[in-house]
Amino acid sequence: MKTMLAARYLAPHRLEAMEIPIPAIGDEEALLEVEACGFCGSDISIVAGTHPRARAPLTLGHELCGRIVEISASRSKVASGDRVAVYPLICCGQCHACTHGNAHVCRNLRLFGFDADGGMAQYVKLPVSSLIKLPEAMPERIGALIEPLAVAVHGVARASLDQVELAVVLGAGPIGLMTALVAQARGVGQVVVSDILASRMELAASLGLRVAAAGEELHNAVMELSNQNGADLLFECAGAPSTAQSMTALVRSRGAIINLGVFKKPVEVDMQSVNFKEIQLLGSRVYERADFAAGIELAKQLPLHRIVTHAFPLQQVSHAFEAFRLGQVCKALIVPAMSV
Repeated sequence: MKTMLAARYLAPHRLEAMEIPIPAIGDEEALLEVEACGFCGSDISIVAGTHPRARAPLTLGHELCGRIVEISASRSKVASGDRVAVYPLICCGQCHACTHGNAHVCRNLRLFGFDADGGMAQYVKLPVSSLIKLPEAMPERIGALIEPLAVAVHGVARASLDQVELAVVLGAGPIGLMTALVAQARGVGQVVVSDILASRMELAASLGLRVAAAGEELHNAVMELSNQNGADLLFECAGAPSTAQSMTALVRSRGAIINLGVFKKPVEVDMQSVNFKEIQLLGSRVYERADFAAGIELAKQLPLHRIVTHAFPLQQVSHAFEAFRLGQVCKALIVPAMSV
């Protein structure tokens, strides 16, 4: 049996590149040769052993692109040789959300890379229905960003932008940066991005975004830009207790807050301000298929390549993950074909 190299979560705090069999495909499945796969913040909880569903042994990775090398499908929009991104959601098809057109918030939602082997490997087996064709000319490092870009596209689409002149993005990680770029592309005139890490603030500024350090500097900047009213719209992309506590003070009366950040446990929110200012507070979870199509089009005009700050060969996955966990990189990609 032929083998491949894969990034395997083996036990809490154990992530190793190891040889495993290349999976055999069944009906309506395809085998992809992976071109690039990114780390996500959720991977930190998986490797720490604290994710509520992920179980070892498991191949990580749900942010990926690759090329189809084998396919078994009666009817499909993709074919052998196509370059594809991956829609990694696994939905039950039976709950209220699934039967009412909202399968992305399935009551029993699962994902490849969390609940089944993902794509941080030389090859990955996936349902043909999970594959979305990419332009042949799209660089691999951009193709691997389409999944997180779809998160940003979906989050921005949750808000009405008709009367939005000023938006704030809390968190300048990959999702925050992409959310700011998508908001600008959708016509928001002023976007202020904030973070606690100077390196991420510098990266945001290099993308042409206005930045302000979290805390008093951010508050003063928002009030100055809004005639002391507050921002029209705020995107919470950090998933941190401090941002949950501060976000309502940064938004004007009848403004809106969109929560994209994944909080690991319940946090304190100033619900009195939500009440008194009639703030809209909306959740945003992952994406719908249409967000991938929109992301593929937007990727052609956004400076996404600058968000990928580091790329590593698969053999160095443990080192790459540790650098990502410690915040030493913004977006880190594993590129299986990359030499050591």
